[in-house]
Amino acid sequence: MNTFMRCLVLSLMIALSCQLFYETIVPRKRRHPEWINNTATAAFTAGFLLISYAAVPPFVLRPVRIILITVLTAQFYFQIQFAKNLILSVLFCGIYWMISTMTLSVLSLFMNFTTESSRQILENLTEGMNLCLMMLFYHQCKHHIRGIDDIHWKSLGFLPFLFLFVVMAINMIPYNITAANNYARLAAISGFAVLSIFLFYFAMRILEKEETLQKLQLRTEHTRRQMAMFRTMQKQYEQQRQFLHDYKNQLNCIQGLINCGQTEEASAYITRLTGSLRAQYGDINTNNTIVNIILNQKYQTAKDKKITMAFVINDLSALAMPEEDLVTLLANLLDNALEACDRLSNPNPEMKKIIQFKMVLEDGQLIVSVRNPVDQPVTIKNKTIATSKKNAVYHGIGLSNVDSVIQKYNGTSALICEDGWFSFTAIMPFFAV
Repeated sequence: MNTFMRCLVLSLMIALSCQLFYETIVPRKRRHPEWINNTATAAFTAGFLLISYAAVPPFVLRPVRIILITVLTAQFYFQIQFAKNLILSVLFCGIYWMISTMTLSVLSLFMNFTTESSRQILENLTEGMNLCLMMLFYHQCKHHIRGIDDIHWKSLGFLPFLFLFVVMAINMIPYNITAANNYARLAAISGFAVLSIFLFYFAMRILEKEETLQKLQLRTEHTRRQMAMFRTMQKQYEQQRQFLHDYKNQLNCIQGLINCGQTEEASAYITRLTGSLRAQYGDINTNNTIVNIILNQKYQTAKDKKITMAFVINDLSALAMPEEDLVTLLANLLDNALEACDRLSNPNPEMKKIIQFKMVLEDGQLIVSVRNPVDQPVTIKNKTIATSKKNAVYHGIGLSNVDSVIQKYNGTSALICEDGWFSFTAIMPFFAV
């Protein structure tokens, strides 16, 4: 019974270590019923407990058992591709083996590991140190490593295998033969541990810089495309203004029909003309050409998708903001809201497809607010939304660009998701023309 309890406690410790390691890097799967998510620790513990009672294989095959249990359990509970899962499992096994080897190298200078009690001390220390290291790793690196794309992980896939191979090779140096052997093994594993830490640190910094550069390129391309779309809309807007300029000719034609007594024809002509004018020129007028173009275009898009848009606007003629910033701010916010409403399927009466938009100049400030329903609660982190799309690197650029504009003008913003509604509000100092 004492042996079973000891194996159970040690298996629980390594299970917690493994779970913390994975949770630092990859998200959990959303499973139903939800209580299944709470069985991860028990599943890891059962797997490692099985190892402790199984026959001890040859030295080279011992890590295979840990890797196999880790991969199978993590694949069930975590949202991860198999290739990345295998890489992380090998890395965890290598870290665990390195801690065990370092502990053994230190203790072998003072103890003889031919007795059962000495081996138990080694196991206790190894599991305890591994758990402490993973707890530190979890609290220090959780928000940094999880943002790295899967493509970058695959580019570093060979390092964990090399790491485990070197650790096992060092571990094969005979113990308790001579003091020189013991010191040589300790020096080798210590030096390799320091080298591995530096290698891991610089590899992570390189990956983060690559990801930052990639996001910057994507943001630039995203803005460029939006500006190209805006230029097209601006050209159409100018054509519409020219159409209005020639409107007096249309009035003369209408007057002629009336003078000839053709009132019905004149009425039908007016109806066609006003309908065409409304469709081309737009229903929204803020006295700011750029804002008018964007709002009318998004309003027409919403009408085509059968999405209601409610506006609260005032005179924005005094707004002095470059067109690039206005396009980035408004187009991204409204595109996100349109996309969220478009995803709603069979909304209930309390969750209609509607976008509530506010843009006003008052009390020396520009206030911009967008509110729309969402099909499911969203996770807000660092003023952006954790995307549910397949490749997260290529999404979430819109809100990042919006935040850059707000920061540029020393403004503040807030994102809230509650009761099935997502709200974005930004307040910026007022810049007059």
